[in-house]
Amino acid sequence: MCILLFPLTTEAQRAMAMDSLYSPSLGVTRTFGLLTPEFLDPSRLYPVLYLLHGHDGSHRDWFDRTDVERYVDGLDIIVVFPDADNSWYVNSDEGSGGKYEDYLMKDLFRTVENRFRIDPTKRAIAGLSMGGYGALLYALKYPGRFAFAGSFSGAFVFPRFIEDTIRQPVGKHLASSLKRAFGPERSPTRLSNDVYTLFNAASPDRMPYIYLAAGIQDGFRFFLPGHRFFADSLKAAGMRYEYHETPGRHTWSYWDRELKKMLVRLREEFGMDRI
Repeated sequence: MCILLFPLTTEAQRAMAMDSLYSPSLGVTRTFGLLTPEFLDPSRLYPVLYLLHGHDGSHRDWFDRTDVERYVDGLDIIVVFPDADNSWYVNSDEGSGGKYEDYLMKDLFRTVENRFRIDPTKRAIAGLSMGGYGALLYALKYPGRFAFAGSFSGAFVFPRFIEDTIRQPVGKHLASSLKRAFGPERSPTRLSNDVYTLFNAASPDRMPYIYLAAGIQDGFRFFLPGHRFFADSLKAAGMRYEYHETPGRHTWSYWDRELKKMLVRLREEFGMDRI
């Protein structure tokens, strides 16, 4: 395991650490990014936030395209930036697609928990688009593991609306990865990774606080109504959540703005004071 530091600017208070691990689930070595407090007290437990990238993205996206290092500066929190390719964060319906859920929720999770003193009551996960789907998927499939889950422009209408989306001009480039990840209609992989179905079977007392944000001008036809329906479901179930529907497109300027807002809420939920 190696760690490389990449300070981005002279003003940044934290540098991004690049780390790696061998993943038995994928059979390869994977790289991931880290933001940690400057000084780690071995006697205390730390909150952790996993930030998931979107389609065609990488572990560097959040760091390179947002001011995440400035937003968490002075907070005693560990931020993990996984790299999941265009996997949709699932164990692929095709064996060659890779077991990315196992990589993230077993291999990477175990590595982070073993290396750092993580507070098990203050784990958070969030992501954008494909990563927003992944964050909600894991929050539902691993009840009790995360206390907070956030989604920006989350693509959690998949796998339910795959066929309709890939017929749209905006969604054609997603076709190959969606089919590789989820397989044909009514496949077991689709059924077992449907966020709405998982939510209906979830135990409310083990659900995390859920933070949803969607841009009104998002170009994917089903994303906005999908968010509204999910938010209504959360409300009907009496879940702790908040939903922000504001002007914005499927763009980094929107995700950067919403990330900053979410981190303020996360700080309140986890009782984190700036140092």
